[in-house]
Amino acid sequence: MKTEKIIVDVVLFILMIIEFSRQYLDPTIHEIIGICLVILVIVHLYLNRSYLKGINKGKYTPKRSLTLAINIAFIVVFILNCAFGLISGQFIDMGNLTTIYLHKILAYLSVILLGMHLGTNLDKSIKKIKYKKIILPIIIVFGICCMIQIDFWNHLIGNYGFSMMTGNILINSVYYTGIVLMIIALFNLKS
Repeated sequence: MKTEKIIVDVVLFILMIIEFSRQYLDPTIHEIIGICLVILVIVHLYLNRSYLKGINKGKYTPKRSLTLAINIAFIVVFILNCAFGLISGQFIDMGNLTTIYLHKILAYLSVILLGMHLGTNLDKSIKKIKYKKIILPIIIVFGICCMIQIDFWNHLIGNYGFSMMTGNILINSVYYTGIVLMIIALFNLKS
């Protein structure tokens, strides 16, 4: 079961990163990947059902409360993002500029929540990294450079349309991966 979880989580991460490169994808491919993400999130939740069953059990520490809040926020943003994407997609095509911008803003917010979700769930693995006091600050600086390169904050608050062209899908994916890794590193600086 652990291998299945790892495979699902890695594929989920890769597809999410690719989805952030919308400007390089054919609209049909973007929507197919979105549908695959919905299916994989359902599988991810099923594979982590013991976590879901344990939500009402045990004592809540500040870390456990934060993790739960992040997970709830992430799933809510994911559901809303899917709904706005579906409404404004080419198959239903009932959206307008507002739904398209909300879809975009929620997508950028999900980058942050993805990093936070992984940051709280990978803390035990990150504690095992040698030289993390050197590696984590380097990752943070790289993530900040990535945010600047794609002008992340202006996209997040809706000042622009979707992402600017940054070279190609690979370069764009590296930028978004850098941002997610930065957030993971920030969550684990004290570990």
